[in-house]
Amino acid sequence: PSSGARGGTHAIAAYRLLLGDPRLGGAVRRVVVLGRPTLSRPVQRLLARDDVEVVVVAPHGGAWPDAARNAAEVLTEVPTRMLRGRLPAPVGWLDAWQTAGKAADAALDAVLDGPPESDGRRSRSGARVTGPGLARVVAGVLQPRDVLVVGSSNPVRDLDLVARWDAPPLVLANRGLAGIDGVVSTAVGVALGLPHRPVRALLGDLTFLHDVGGLLRGPLEHAVDLQLVVANDDGGSIFSTLEPGEPDRAGVFERVFGTPHGVDVAALCAAYGVRHTRVGDVDGLLPALATPGPGLSVVEVRVDRTGRRALGERLAEDVARAVDESLR
Repeated sequence: PSSGARGGTHAIAAYRLLLGDPRLGGAVRRVVVLGRPTLSRPVQRLLARDDVEVVVVAPHGGAWPDAARNAAEVLTEVPTRMLRGRLPAPVGWLDAWQTAGKAADAALDAVLDGPPESDGRRSRSGARVTGPGLARVVAGVLQPRDVLVVGSSNPVRDLDLVARWDAPPLVLANRGLAGIDGVVSTAVGVALGLPHRPVRALLGDLTFLHDVGGLLRGPLEHAVDLQLVVANDDGGSIFSTLEPGEPDRAGVFERVFGTPHGVDVAALCAAYGVRHTRVGDVDGLLPALATPGPGLSVVEVRVDRTGRRALGERLAEDVARAVDESLR
C-alpha cells in the first residue's frame, strides 16, 4: 500500500494469495524490484526462486534489497527496453491475473461479511470486527487526497490484502528495527506537515501503547488534525499467524507472544486530553470513521483475535478455491 502504485486496473489487491498458484505466481519468470519488499513471505519466496530472474533497481546505488542474494542485475534505473514495451507479456497474462484478482476479492468479501441469513440477506448487525474487516472499511473511506499512516504488524498486512483503490491515497509506513517504533509521533508529524489534507492512522494497540507519549502536545505547540484508528485486540495477533501460533505452542503463546495488557484506552486518552470513541461492532465503524472532526482523536476498535489464525487459513482456502474456478 505504501508503494504509491496501489491503484488502477492493474493493481491486484490479493496478489500475495495468488503467488502460490502455479498458473499465476508459479509462471513468473522475471521480477523487477523497486523499493524494499519486506512485507510478505510469499514475495520473499518468489524473489528466492532459482527459476526467476530478479532485477533490482537501486537509484542511489550502494546497498540494495536482496535478502535471498538472488539478484541477476542491479541497475540505477528501470531499463529502457522495459519502459518501451519491448518485453511484452504473454497473451492472456494480464487477463488471467485480473480475473483471479476479482475472484479473490469476492471470496475475501464473502468471508469478511459473514454467512448469509436464512432469507439470503447478509446481516452485519452486532458482528465482531476482524483485523482485515477493519482495514477494508478504513481503505474504503479514504479519498485520493487523503493521507494514511499505517502501523506495522497486522494492520499493514491487512491493508495490503484488502485495499482496492482506483486512485490511491498517500500511504506512509515506518519499518524500523522493531517495526512499531514512533508510529504515533510519525502520524502527528505527517499531520503537522500536511495541514490541508485529511490524515488518519491505522495501527494496532501495542503500536499505539509503545508510542502513546506522542499524544502529548505542549501548550506552545501547534494543534493537529489527526484521527488515530486503533485496532485493540488486547495484545499482539501477528504471531498467531506465524510459527509461534501453531497449536502445539498454545500453552505458552498468550503470555510470551499474545502479551495481553488490559489497558483502559479511554482513560489513557482522557489523561492526554484526547477525544476518544470506542467501536465494538461492525455497524459502528462507518459512523466513527466518516466524520473525524478537528483536532486529535482516537477511535478504538475492539477487534477479536481469538480466531485470527483460523481466519487467515479460511481466507487463503476460499481464495484458492475461487481462483481455481475462475481460471478453468
